Amino acid sequence: MQLRYREDGTFTIIQFTDTHIGNMPFHEDDHRTFQLITKALDHFDVDLIVHTGDVIWSEGVKDADQVFAQCLHYFDQAKVPMAVTFGNHDSEEIITRSDLRRIFEECVEMRADKHHSLIVDDRESYTLEILGHDHDQVENTLYFLDSGAAAPLPIGIYDWNQPEQVAWFRQVSNLYRRGDRVKRNLVFQHIPLPEYWKAATHILAGVNLETNDAISAPYINTGLFANLYLDGEVWGMFVGHDHENNFDGLYQGIHLVYGNVSGYQTYGDLDRGVRIIELNQHTQEIKTYTVTVDDFI
Repeated sequence: MQLRYREDGTFTIIQFTDTHIGNMPFHEDDHRTFQLITKALDHFDVDLIVHTGDVIWSEGVKDADQVFAQCLHYFDQAKVPMAVTFGNHDSEEIITRSDLRRIFEECVEMRADKHHSLIVDDRESYTLEILGHDHDQVENTLYFLDSGAAAPLPIGIYDWNQPEQVAWFRQVSNLYRRGDRVKRNLVFQHIPLPEYWKAATHILAGVNLETNDAISAPYINTGLFANLYLDGEVWGMFVGHDHENNFDGLYQGIHLVYGNVSGYQTYGDLDRGVRIIELNQHTQEIKTYTVTVDDFI
């Protein structure tokens, strides 16, 4: 599905994250999550659905493929283009990232058009392009990177962006760059970058309430943020992973943002909800905010 601004110059993205759907028959908390998905998509008139990972639990889930397919049904029934990047819990045992991508293509009719796909170690990076309302020029580029799962070496807990992914961003962003330093592009992945520690000291909105690691970022920094900064046209990054964080923080002029945990069968005391991202073609403004269930259920 091609993405394009509306006639009034608006484009709206809804971000779900960490839905953590588990075993069948589904737990009552999973049914609450399905209700949240359905009600949010009924309430908000959006142009793109993004899920930033941990769609499901896969450890100890015997039919993870069916669980994933059933969960996707609740998104697809909205008939809105959708894109996904995976989290550390999505492929913990038998099911693989390749399996998940295949199921997504089979089950989601309204798949947003991918460009510049790169798969390294079964982790996909790709872009989506948002075109102008009345022309085919790319107005905004959305970068999706699979940030992996557990740390592959005994340093820290979580994985880091692969050097090949960083090189991919550098090469592909060159194709989209206009050279005007207007911050118009967005990045989506599951695990936060180490620079989120810096952004947590300059929070514009939201909260940082994690009590284990305040930011569950990898301990190795492979330089993705440096390349976002040098590109000069990235407005911000959106992640999930830390269920007690939903802040929009600023570091070196780039917004480092958490989605709002959307699933009930997982840890965390934050009210469940979604993040809305609003783009405007005419003013080139980008706004984002979280909305919790009390506002749409």
